Amino acid sequence: MKKLLFLIATVSAGATLSAQQLQQLPIDTQSLNDLAAQMWANPEFREAFIGSYKPLQDVEPEFSTEEKIVLKEEVAPLLENPATSNQAIPILEELSRKPGASAQIDFLLGNFYLQGNRTAQAERAYMAATKKFPNYRKAWKNLGMIYMVTGDYKKALEPVSKSIELGEVSGDNYGYLGVIYMQMEDYISAESAFRNALLMKPDSKQWRDNLFKTMLLQERYEEAGAILRSMLQEDPNNGDYWKYLANVYVGLDKPLEAAEVLEIRDRMGRSDAQSLEMLANIYFNHSLYDVAYNVYDRALNASGAKFDMLFNSANALAAVGEYENSLDLVAKLRQRFATSIDKSDEIDLLVLEASAKRALGDIDAAAEILEKIILEDPMNGRALIELGLYYKNLETPDLPKAVSMFEKAENVQEYSAAAYLEHAKILVTPMQKYRDAVRLLRRAQEIEYKDYVQDYLEKVQRVANRF
Repeated sequence: MKKLLFLIATVSAGATLSAQQLQQLPIDTQSLNDLAAQMWANPEFREAFIGSYKPLQDVEPEFSTEEKIVLKEEVAPLLENPATSNQAIPILEELSRKPGASAQIDFLLGNFYLQGNRTAQAERAYMAATKKFPNYRKAWKNLGMIYMVTGDYKKALEPVSKSIELGEVSGDNYGYLGVIYMQMEDYISAESAFRNALLMKPDSKQWRDNLFKTMLLQERYEEAGAILRSMLQEDPNNGDYWKYLANVYVGLDKPLEAAEVLEIRDRMGRSDAQSLEMLANIYFNHSLYDVAYNVYDRALNASGAKFDMLFNSANALAAVGEYENSLDLVAKLRQRFATSIDKSDEIDLLVLEASAKRALGDIDAAAEILEKIILEDPMNGRALIELGLYYKNLETPDLPKAVSMFEKAENVQEYSAAAYLEHAKILVTPMQKYRDAVRLLRRAQEIEYKDYVQDYLEKVQRVANRF
């Protein structure tokens, strides 16, 4: 049941960070406009840049004397005007190619590349900087950020960890490390990183949210709930938090409390198709089928509605005998997804429709639909079984046709077990071929063992032993 109900929403700063979101993270580089404005409005900053800059010993390399002269006389004037800033790149490239070029030049060049979204060139520049100066922690950090931006989290782990090891310690750096571990599904390490991030940056909503998610992903629901309640106290109108709380209750085997939370979220106007599906599943599992149907119906027109998700709901309703509700949902699925339903989806809808109509006694309409399906898809296992049941249940049963349908379905792997079972039932009643039935039931059990089939097999075996 947990698998049916469990739902994790992905929001910004969540388990998945997009490239765009990561590009908004600070990576020791500023926009060109900010660079010009801050650099030249502050005399101390300018003085540090053009000559009296003192690097941190054993952490940042020094510019050479020649590099300082070029930076002061050629690069610095270009940075005074954002329109000419990019003209500094060829100058820095030329400096970087000279024998003995400092790691600072490579780092500076990498920053310019990064500002222009030239990530491959920025990566090479930062790698060159770390090769020349292995303790260059800012270069290691920026290298890691590039890998995060491009989605290569496994590759990002080493440089980000290295930067922290060398002393580039901050709440955000530990937070980035946590994101990397989360993406690698190492949730224990992610938790440790986010806790360190919060020690250094206790007011960070971003890292607290991620700490909560690591708890949820580890199924530590009590602890996750404690963190989440404090989050809700600060931001009670956050719809995602209410959805997470529903997840916590589901994890704690408290589905009705989860339903209550989802109803609150719905009254806030924050429901989406996934949360409504989750709510409907709770009602369904408590045999409140009409209530569940009404929520499934609402999910159809909610944001994020997906055909497969709601088709499974229609199937589930039919499986518990809610045929009319199932047929109603089928009709609405056709209308809602009219422009996106493909041939395979339509066949699935037709099979479900035929099954429900047969169960409601409209067997001729069901047979017409099934014959149409078989023409389109001769090896549709479910349609073959349904058509076999149709021939079996006619007022005057056509057993040879029924057996033929079941035998064809036996060759469809996904439906072979069900086909063997239905074929065996015909062999038992009315054909009384008990030994043949036992053989087919054993095949069905070998493919997919089920307790109720085993009970049936044992009963048929007892009868077969008498003959």
